[in-house]
Amino acid sequence: MKLKQLALLITALLLWAHTGNSQNRAWEVAVAGGGAHNFLTPLHISQSDAADIELRAKYCTEPFNPPVYYDIRVSTWQSEKGWELKFTHHKLILDNPPPEVQRFSITDGYNLLTLNRLWLVYGLTLSAGAGLVITHPESTIHNVPYPEDRGIFDEGYYISGSVVEAAVTKRYYFTKKWFILGEGRVTASYVEVPVANGEAQVPNVALHGLLGLGFKIR
Repeated sequence: MKLKQLALLITALLLWAHTGNSQNRAWEVAVAGGGAHNFLTPLHISQSDAADIELRAKYCTEPFNPPVYYDIRVSTWQSEKGWELKFTHHKLILDNPPPEVQRFSITDGYNLLTLNRLWLVYGLTLSAGAGLVITHPESTIHNVPYPEDRGIFDEGYYISGSVVEAAVTKRYYFTKKWFILGEGRVTASYVEVPVANGEAQVPNVALHGLLGLGFKIR
């Protein structure tokens, strides 16, 4: 993300982390990497000067190519229940474009910002939640590129839709405060993003696998 968006995210995390009753409350911060398998979903592109384009879209994520796939989260616990604010930099790259589409990707990215409820069950963390999808669409359709200097702060970002998710996470503490986490997660989202002379409807259903490092604040 650009520095402005990253600063806003960090500010939001800090404000959220200091709200509510802090008695007997534990806090965790973690950063993770990984990747995602994107299931086939419909893609609908409508433009005022051309016929609609519809296809079953196949997306790849290329998680290790810049900008990389990553995840940042802040969690708070009381007893065996908690809350979590999570930001995941997901990416979509259309892998089966029709001839009319020279480029269609959301790589900087298809960002998932979610608030999740947490439950500790037999050493596993179960979570479910919902949130917003913040996109940075990049496309060229009928040889006409969409400008990437619009949207939030004129840097190409849009609040484009919503997402729901569910996950299972395991934490392995190797000191009293530091831990490694592994997570499996499924997300389902729907967004509408601008394209040249129109818009695209871009739902996504994905299975995510993550591995990260975390720190227990107290």
